[in-house]
Amino acid sequence: MIVFNPIPAINIGIGHISTHGLLIAVGFVIAAVLARREAKKCRLSVDLVDNAVIIAVIAGLIGARIFYIVALGQGMTSLEMLEVWTGGLSSHGGYLFGIAAGLGYLYWKKADVLAYADAIFPYLLMGWAIGRIGCFLNWDSYGAITTSPLAVVVNGEARYPTQLFEIAGYLISFFVTVIFSRSRKNDSRLKGVKAAMALGLFALTRFVVDFFRGDPPQYLLLSRVVTVAVMLACISFILYRNKFEA
Repeated sequence: MIVFNPIPAINIGIGHISTHGLLIAVGFVIAAVLARREAKKCRLSVDLVDNAVIIAVIAGLIGARIFYIVALGQGMTSLEMLEVWTGGLSSHGGYLFGIAAGLGYLYWKKADVLAYADAIFPYLLMGWAIGRIGCFLNWDSYGAITTSPLAVVVNGEARYPTQLFEIAGYLISFFVTVIFSRSRKNDSRLKGVKAAMALGLFALTRFVVDFFRGDPPQYLLLSRVVTVAVMLACISFILYRNKFEA
């Protein structure tokens, strides 16, 4: 077992910055930059990518708060529900609302939604992995108490470092998606499949990691329902593209 002392914030002289918030922001920026580069390579509009990402981030923050309130906000007052700065965001609401808003914007602009999704989605995996580094440093979204040699000891408690599990899962998912898409880059049925693979593998990673997390049972149940639904939707889309879009 490894003994770890969390780093909740970084002192910058005139104040401090949360490691959690900082790494999430860094992850978003890196994902956006890489998505822009991919869009240029695919001759897609960088402006549309920028706008879609900004809209997705705003919608994602709202969705993350809503999902948290639905899952764990029993007993919160109306004022407490609005106090986002006190914590309480759920990644499920973040990516569901963010993706819906971003794709909705692209559809409204009459863009090739699947082509843009292919350019953006894989890099969300990398951005999410970087964000989870912040969760680990801040010791947030940790796992259940265990005696496993994989445990990390914080404040005398040995728990699964589920943040590290997610980081590994998202990075593996990213490389699998990229390698697969490159191996079939001339396949006409591939449009949209790259994005569906990225999202499906994201959901699969979270589904597996949930078995090691230390969250309340009602949240874990809702999380599993959402991840299974996302995986089924992605698998159905991939099968449809392969069967009917040849």
